[in-house]
Amino acid sequence: MVIGILAVLTACPTYFIYILARTKPSAHPVPYFPHGVHGWLLVFVATVVLSILLTAIDAINSVNLMSQAGTINWAVISPSIVIISLYLYCLWIIARKREAWVVKQTIVILWVVGPISLLLLGVIFDASIANDAVIRSCLYAALWTLYFLFSKRVGCTYGTKAVDTYVKLAIEMAEAQKAQKAREEKEARTKKNK
Repeated sequence: MVIGILAVLTACPTYFIYILARTKPSAHPVPYFPHGVHGWLLVFVATVVLSILLTAIDAINSVNLMSQAGTINWAVISPSIVIISLYLYCLWIIARKREAWVVKQTIVILWVVGPISLLLLGVIFDASIANDAVIRSCLYAALWTLYFLFSKRVGCTYGTKAVDTYVKLAIEMAEAQKAQKAREEKEARTKKNK
């Protein structure tokens, strides 16, 4: 039941961001290559939306526990507010901007919200952070960093330098298809003349 509710609460904002992102054209669309906020990029958006929801639920639970004790310590809630704010900004730039700096800022946000924030929580607030949480956070940030750096879709959507290699490949593919079509037309004319 709870998983179903989380799925719906994740799917609705993800769909809204998908619709919002469709209104902006890709920075450098390349023929025969994926572009736009679809595919794995949309999966990333869904994971960020889910992270926002889970962080908000955790913050609300913390506020409820503190209010039962009679005091609210904003130092406990402030990391959640910062994380939610950074993730909302990340979703906004992914949906509305089509420039290479979006990829850089998204990668920075991934690392700041993930492993770096866990380290700061442990050092500044003396919180006990489980090793598996740090490992999961590092893996999440590392995998999505690799995706943002090497994805054709991200390169075409935001116009990163990686898209230049895709443009060259797309031109070669288009020329090969044009040559193949010319050969087929020539063969058809030759057969027709016989």
